[in-house]
Amino acid sequence: MNDVTDAALRRGQALLGLGRAREAEELLRTALAGQPDDTMVQVLLAQSLLRQEKYDEALDVGRGALAAEPENVFAHAIHAGSLAGLGRHPEALTAIRRGLALAPHLAGLHLQEASILLADDRAKEALASVKKARALDPEDSGGAALQAAALHDAGRFDDADAAVAEALRLDPENADAHRIQGLLALRRGGGKSAVRSQRTALRLDPTDKGARAGLSYALKTRNPLYGQLLRFQLWLGTLPKGVRIAVLIAPFILSRVLRPFDGQTWATVLFCVAIGLVILTWTLEPIMNCVLLLSRDRHVVDRPTRVATYCFLGFVAAAITCAVVATTGGPRGLLGLTFALGLWAMATGLTHTVSPGMRRIVLIGAVVAAALTALAVASVVAGAPGAGVAVALVLFSGVAATWMTALSK
Repeated sequence: MNDVTDAALRRGQALLGLGRAREAEELLRTALAGQPDDTMVQVLLAQSLLRQEKYDEALDVGRGALAAEPENVFAHAIHAGSLAGLGRHPEALTAIRRGLALAPHLAGLHLQEASILLADDRAKEALASVKKARALDPEDSGGAALQAAALHDAGRFDDADAAVAEALRLDPENADAHRIQGLLALRRGGGKSAVRSQRTALRLDPTDKGARAGLSYALKTRNPLYGQLLRFQLWLGTLPKGVRIAVLIAPFILSRVLRPFDGQTWATVLFCVAIGLVILTWTLEPIMNCVLLLSRDRHVVDRPTRVATYCFLGFVAAAITCAVVATTGGPRGLLGLTFALGLWAMATGLTHTVSPGMRRIVLIGAVVAAALTALAVASVVAGAPGAGVAVALVLFSGVAATWMTALSK
């Protein structure tokens, strides 16, 4: 290793330790060019790529490190981290367990296994891995914080509170512990304590996307109605999917049950309240996102949420326009389109809460629905024979988008 390569390696390591992964990457590539078969340099380069979320590149570099030294524990860890970042959790578990077979005494490997299991929604198994890690290193605040996260995801909230307290005792500036403390506060309705915890987490780690999203939710819970709605939605998320579907179709069921009482005031009021609660459940989130975008904390709103909010506003504006025109002497056919656009507003306004794949499908559908809406409006105004078909297409696609958004959570 020549002087240039050695200097690049040392500076790259130092920058990586300071969290300056992009600059570290440049220097480590220089070091690797001078020492292409050095496994340590490959591992460090892959680590810098992981921190920048360049998972494909990190995977390629990690594979090279494993090919050069198949029994390098850290190469297995980097390989597992790259696969996990790409969402390939079964493969990531296989990779980290190969590393654990070589070094079962390393607490960090058990914690990485737990993190992968958590990402794969296997909280109970993750707890077993965390338990092993904490037995090996009981004074590690990171282990206590990950234990709190696993307990939170397993629904053991009192135990999660205790684990957070332990993590903060070991390290009062553990960003993950503050973030999880904020999540637990959100389950209790949010408010000032949730905002304070998430702000602290984001201050300690400005790159933490989880803390940024948590702060966004926490800020919205300053509205008591939103806080209670969030508690309801979090509770609903713990129920089996069949029960959640039953709650979604409750107004339809109620309308059947109340049919014999048509015309009675109490039945009408009960039905209107049920409809109002459903609409509120679907619209309060995007409405609060609008409020947040107009505040000084708009920076915490991420791009998917901004896109969802702008789509919501667009469809709401179109629905209101159709309603106003239809009720002030315009074509009555626009009333049907008002309802259809309202469905699309609710569906798109929550796209940031679903998986990226489902989000993309719904947003593509929204573009198509917008084009169909323009066609439907023109057809209704012109009195064209196919106007009803165009309106029906927007309506049925809105129903489909609403259900897709609801069932993919």
